[in-house]
Amino acid sequence: MPLLFPNFRIHQVFGANTDVGKTLLTTALVRATASKYALSAKGKGKEVEDQKSVFYLKPVSTGPDEESDVSYLQRHTKPYSHLIDTHNLYQYREPMSPHLAAKLAPDLPFPKTNDELVRGIENYATDCVKRLDGREGALFVETAGGVHSPALHPPHTQSTFLRSLRLPSILIASPHLGGISTTLSSYESLIMRGYSISAVLCLYDSYYRNDDFLEGYFKDRGVGYWTIKPPPKKYGTLAEDALRLSQWYSEVESLGVGEQGEGGVKDATEWLDIEHSNRIKELNGMPDRTLKSVWWPFTQHGIINKKEDVMVVDSAFGDNFDAYYTKPPSAVTPAVDEGAVIPKEEESLLNSYFDGSASWFTQSHGHANEELTLAAATAAGRYGHVLFPSGTHEPALKLAEKLKQTVGKGWAERVFYSDNGSTGIEVALKMALRAAGRRYGYDGEMGGDYGVIGFRGGYHGDTIGSMDASEQSTFNKAVDWYKGRGHWFSPPMVQFINGKPTVSTTGPDEWEVLPDSVASKAEIISDGWRVSFDDLQDIYSVQDRLSTPLADYYRSHIRSNLEKAVKEGKKFGALILEPTCLGAGGMVFVDPLFQNCLIQVVRASSDLFGGKSWKGKKYKEDLEEVRNGWREKRKWRGIPVIYDEVFSGLHRFGYLSAASILKETPDIAVYAKILTGGLLPLSTTLASTSIFNTFLSNKKIDALLHGHSYTANPIGCSVALKSIEILEKQNWEKEKKMWNLEGNNSTIKRWSFWNPNLIKNLSEMKIVKGCMAMGTVLAIELKVNEQSGYSSNFGLEFLNNLKKRIIISPNNSFSPFQIHGRPLGNVIYIMTSSFTKPEILRAMEKTILDELKKI
Repeated sequence: MPLLFPNFRIHQVFGANTDVGKTLLTTALVRATASKYALSAKGKGKEVEDQKSVFYLKPVSTGPDEESDVSYLQRHTKPYSHLIDTHNLYQYREPMSPHLAAKLAPDLPFPKTNDELVRGIENYATDCVKRLDGREGALFVETAGGVHSPALHPPHTQSTFLRSLRLPSILIASPHLGGISTTLSSYESLIMRGYSISAVLCLYDSYYRNDDFLEGYFKDRGVGYWTIKPPPKKYGTLAEDALRLSQWYSEVESLGVGEQGEGGVKDATEWLDIEHSNRIKELNGMPDRTLKSVWWPFTQHGIINKKEDVMVVDSAFGDNFDAYYTKPPSAVTPAVDEGAVIPKEEESLLNSYFDGSASWFTQSHGHANEELTLAAATAAGRYGHVLFPSGTHEPALKLAEKLKQTVGKGWAERVFYSDNGSTGIEVALKMALRAAGRRYGYDGEMGGDYGVIGFRGGYHGDTIGSMDASEQSTFNKAVDWYKGRGHWFSPPMVQFINGKPTVSTTGPDEWEVLPDSVASKAEIISDGWRVSFDDLQDIYSVQDRLSTPLADYYRSHIRSNLEKAVKEGKKFGALILEPTCLGAGGMVFVDPLFQNCLIQVVRASSDLFGGKSWKGKKYKEDLEEVRNGWREKRKWRGIPVIYDEVFSGLHRFGYLSAASILKETPDIAVYAKILTGGLLPLSTTLASTSIFNTFLSNKKIDALLHGHSYTANPIGCSVALKSIEILEKQNWEKEKKMWNLEGNNSTIKRWSFWNPNLIKNLSEMKIVKGCMAMGTVLAIELKVNEQSGYSSNFGLEFLNNLKKRIIISPNNSFSPFQIHGRPLGNVIYIMTSSFTKPEILRAMEKTILDELKKI
């Protein structure tokens, strides 16, 4: 839950190590802040008794109660006790690392998860806001030990589990021997995890003089730095020590920057206020500045042109954005699920939004994933970027080998690097078209006018070549250089309709009458026919369906359409398809049997592609060989087959590669998006030996003359390796069990993060035309009276209403959030990461269902 309030600043205090004066200086900051509020109130002639304005929270404290940080702060802020409230969430008796101290105190309250502790911080902060009732105030949250002190639940450290709050932080530097190193390490650790460092404070030490170095270091980085005079040394009686310490606090709370070793915290306190104010001004100003400077992708600026349309993402962590929206003139408070108790929406400038589009399909590991961030930092520190032609480096080589062992196992020989999905497809097309042109001797091989075979609704990117590999649509028809090159089949689609898993044909293709054995189970619809199945797994058991009458029907349909296209003068150099699901074209889940049959027919149709010059086998003989697996997987037949797995590959749909579903391996495949866990742009195009050999000769003109300045960027490759490594450790047992899949069958059958009962219930609603879920993706096609497809605004209207709903955990297991999504016309989809918690999904499912019932 984002914690940013106009009149209430919150700062989190980290120590570079233990024994650096963290509690000592936090107490000084609390006193100075309280003193400011007291003087301000007195100047306005107001009473300040019992009006708490400064709050101190210690989430976890260890050691005897009388020695706790809360007790210390209470003792040394007595002049302002009427203004200060202190609180401790969890206290353990033994003075040791919190996770160990908690084990030695089984009788004391203990949070079940680190997230539960975070919820406690959120709840205390929002309670402080309520108590202020509009007045100005401040909260200091003091952490335990150093930046990487263990959390209550290892292996996380506190800098990791507190990151979701992203509170502006104060770092207390170490004045001791080695303190420069520990301070800089702590600072870099926080910065690398996305924290904003508001100020650095350091106690003066006349011998080590760490301030000499640290002051310049932090000022060079625009970070406020203050050296504070040291507290008095202990001598004499306890009472005398207490008096001297009290006098010291009185001095440093009112002192600003002083002579060497004589500074106080007054200026630092004022700086924290200024920084808080500047942060809010920056958020307020960003929408208007953006509207004046930015040209958004896929956006009509004639429609999206108001400040309140602009989502300012202040931070992203896990599944969520922490985002700011300018309130419209007639702001309406979002609806809250029944039984929820949260602060009023207008009290927080930031709201938490579930990233329902997975940031345009890129997200899989959660935003700001620590392991990916460290992998990126490691490679950045070692390499930066280095050129790649005729060279190599460890991340690129290891990633190529890893991809050959995983998504390319059994067929891929080479890995070509580029920078994003569109360019990865451009590379794939160059490979395939050259290979086909060389084999069949197409006229004008160097620039011949031949195209691809694909699907209506397929989408392969925005670059000119990749756009030409898709039929005319909203995405490309207004692009002046667009020239659709190919033949596109209408895909039979898989959806739950009226509670049943169903395969339905789509238009405008004409579909012949079904064989009697299939027709008896079919229903005639406007776009052809529809067949229901008893179980979704029956649809995806492709191997069992390959010998059915429907498979023969599909092959006949495909072959006859290709024959017609060739008679019309079309030439083809590649089959390109998005396996199992057409993503940006409308989340259309394609019958896997149809895609398998399409691949088989294409591979058996050299007689069509080679024309009169073809001297090989005829179609039926070739098809028999293909169907019986008499094909070396490293040698292409017919025309090269390209799998565009930019969106779908690497476990988006619960499988590594669609080859495991379609039972056919490609000749070329493209991967991006999940490849780097959504952190960096990187794409790989995998190719078989026979594709690679097409470009082999002693002439440079025959080489694949394609490349980017950032080809095989070491940082991207390093992150991709870590991304795959993380995914390989997952088995998603809970999700598979929810779909009644356990043991060996769970690896070959389809499942989803979304509850199967939800899919059934949604499909039975009158407003829903059909819905489908697989892996992380839920897609719902809405019935509309207006124009359907990508141009429809119906899905946008629904998502705008859904975004107003605040989703609350009934057992406080997660922070309140809303859902941010992007529609595909009248199709709405919500996409999770590969690690979204089941309780969050169940809460979203209920909210989505409730919102649909309103239509």
